[in-house]
Amino acid sequence: MSKALIEIVKIVGDLDISNYDDSFLRQSAEKRFAVTGTSTLSEYVQFVSETPAEAPKLVRSLNITHTEFFRNSLSFAHLEQWILPSLLAGEAEGSELRIWSAGCSTGQEAYSIAMLVENMQTKKSKKLRYRIIATDISESALLQGSRGKYSEKDIQRIRVKDLKEFFIKTGDTYTVCDSVKSHVSFSSYDLLDSFSSYPQESIFGDFDLVVCSNVLFYYKPNCQMDIVKKLINSLDKGGYLITGETERHTMEKFSELYQVAPPSPIYKLRSGMK
Repeated sequence: MSKALIEIVKIVGDLDISNYDDSFLRQSAEKRFAVTGTSTLSEYVQFVSETPAEAPKLVRSLNITHTEFFRNSLSFAHLEQWILPSLLAGEAEGSELRIWSAGCSTGQEAYSIAMLVENMQTKKSKKLRYRIIATDISESALLQGSRGKYSEKDIQRIRVKDLKEFFIKTGDTYTVCDSVKSHVSFSSYDLLDSFSSYPQESIFGDFDLVVCSNVLFYYKPNCQMDIVKKLINSLDKGGYLITGETERHTMEKFSELYQVAPPSPIYKLRSGMK
């Protein structure tokens, strides 16, 4: 039945949802049942065929925007304790640490990394340049990320010291300060775009660190493979790739990478692969 849904969305909306995992598509459609007054997938398919305006609404619902500051705490602990320090230590004076937050949603992941780097910068006599390119396909998520405004609920995982240093509190809203914002840029990018190997804004890729957490499992296996290949190709020599904890089985298929901190889903490009 998910095949019928894919076909009708293509017919009435000229929209392609064939890359998404079948179970994810069914779950997303079921969440639309109450809104559309349907109770089964076949009824929903019929509703979409009779109500073309529903197709883009379904597609928008597929753009998952759930994220948190310092999500996947073990991975962030590794980032703070040795990955980022080693990358910063290896950067020559005048060079730039390049980081890609792929599937960044509303920006919490990118800002979390920026806060870690900022804390490390205070321990150095000379500041090193760093840049975080945050990309997503959801324009609304990117807009929220670029604004850098978050609620009381959003900031619960942030340490008090970091909250005071890197945010401006106005009522119940916490806004990321300019000193952090200036290092993070948000732009639209489709990880399944077959005509590009990395975000246009990055110019040439060569990222020291790519973080793509909890994105792969929304797609079919062949699309997962295409995305990971793109992420690997975007890495600089000795670069690191971090995925979500549930995506380790996909990463095991790539000999170009090795897992550096089991069980954390942190991988490094093998020497000689670039």
